[in-house]
Amino acid sequence: MSITLSSPDCGPGSYDGFIVNGYSADASGTEILRAAPTTAAILISKITINNGSSALSHTISERDDASPQVETTKLGPISMAVNSVREFEFYPPIRLTAATELVIDASGSGTVCVIVQGREE
Repeated sequence: MSITLSSPDCGPGSYDGFIVNGYSADASGTEILRAAPTTAAILISKITINNGSSALSHTISERDDASPQVETTKLGPISMAVNSVREFEFYPPIRLTAATELVIDASGSGTVCVIVQGREE
């Protein structure tokens, strides 16, 4: 997977929040959605996955940035039909282990857009 990331501005009052938009025209393999903070943990409050041209399964996980293998699955695998959308909101948020990165792994090639909203603490 070769994913392109953008981070829209969360606006005033969101001192510790983030939004990550990741798009890939060839979703195959594992890609980083949010780099590991040095000492803090990533908390995920919302995930939206838009599956495009192929039926795929997606897994959202955490991993130590020094390790090439996915460490712990947090959500999934999520099976999705062609041109489908899944949205998940978490209260309380999903908490990743401190100093781990947020990754997505797709089961094959095809277009995908994933949007993650959360914060670090």
